[in-house]
Amino acid sequence: MEEKLIAFIREEFLTDPSQDITPDTKLLSSGLVDSFSLVSLQAFIEKEFGKRIPAPRITVQSFDTVRQMVRVIGQF
Repeated sequence: MEEKLIAFIREEFLTDPSQDITPDTKLLSSGLVDSFSLVSLQAFIEKEFGKRIPAPRITVQSFDTVRQMVRVIGQF
């Protein structure tokens, strides 16, 4: 799951797709991914993993890293 999320983020949101991203890379708080991208990320998670994450659960605190995303996805 982490690898698929990282690949999606790298391809869809980064200006330099070769940039290294780890499961603990700060994405939102560092500005690598903007808050508008969360809607696309939410749609990807629903399509790829069959998990619908309610919008209120997608925050900088819960979705700042891929590891945090996986934790939240696992709750649904």
